[in-house]
Amino acid sequence: MAHQLRVSRQTVNAIETGKYDPSLPLAFRIAKLFDAPIESIFELNPEEQSPS
Repeated sequence: MAHQLRVSRQTVNAIETGKYDPSLPLAFRIAKLFDAPIESIFELNPEEQSPS
């Protein structure tokens, strides 16, 4: 998977464990790889959301 995404294994692991937030281009590549919308793969943590 890391090879397909053009990142290191460590990057994939850091994303999976929540230690790293991917860039937007990487998030799009991940969504494309899984043939799923970004929103179904990633979610914004409530404490990171801006107030409405």
